[in-house]
Amino acid sequence: MRPKRSLGQNFLKNIGIAEKMASLADIGTQDTVVEVGPGRGMLTRVLLKYASEVIAIEKDDKLFEQLGVGLRDYSNLQLIHQDILESDLGQIIPDGAKIVSNLPYNIATQLIMRLVDHAGRITSVVVMIQKEVGQRICAHVGDKTYSLLSVIVAAGFDASPGFIVGPNNFFPQPKVDSQVIKLIPKSSPIPQTDMELFWRVVAKAFGQRRKTLRNTLSQLPSMDDEALGKLSSYAGIDLGQRPQEITPDQYHLFSKGYEELLKGRL
Repeated sequence: MRPKRSLGQNFLKNIGIAEKMASLADIGTQDTVVEVGPGRGMLTRVLLKYASEVIAIEKDDKLFEQLGVGLRDYSNLQLIHQDILESDLGQIIPDGAKIVSNLPYNIATQLIMRLVDHAGRITSVVVMIQKEVGQRICAHVGDKTYSLLSVIVAAGFDASPGFIVGPNNFFPQPKVDSQVIKLIPKSSPIPQTDMELFWRVVAKAFGQRRKTLRNTLSQLPSMDDEALGKLSSYAGIDLGQRPQEITPDQYHLFSKGYEELLKGRL
């Protein structure tokens, strides 16, 4: 079938890449693996060799039909016909599962950010995404590519780069390199109950990344100079710094202080 550009479909054609991804994810016979966007099933077949169960989630009607026929002999496959972005991740991802996927470029960022809320239930994530996005996710404070995405993912995961995959490994060939990254849940992720204000603070800071935090965070509701001073001391933040100079932990402290401020306790 013809790949659909609207769904960001670039089918992997090098089985060696699929094997490297399975190795990086350290798939074992006791593992349940969730694959998003199995496409033509090259990575799926490799995962089925090693895992106890593979849950493959495919949105495309035709591909779902073809996978059902081509993989019908695998008893350890559960094939689901859904759009992952419209799915309840709490229901579709079992506790303790590993996620291994060649993600369509057009959903990668949104899905990974949604996975942060489920980091405590996931064993690991190994995904192939656009190289530029991978660099942003794996960036550290002070790096040029350190961004809102870096901070949000770091709320739940420790991210590390895997390996680069060139365009010639896909059909059709994308115009950019891909990168495999690995996400390991933090031992103490930011609690889900804290995430709403954390998101608001980080989004406001990076909304104008060339400006200082004094200029950006002062735009938060109920924020005046006195409150901003208290919160900067609480979080150990120099208001003359820019958003890419602040650690995820500092943003979390600021957002916790902001919560106290909104409740009249600071």
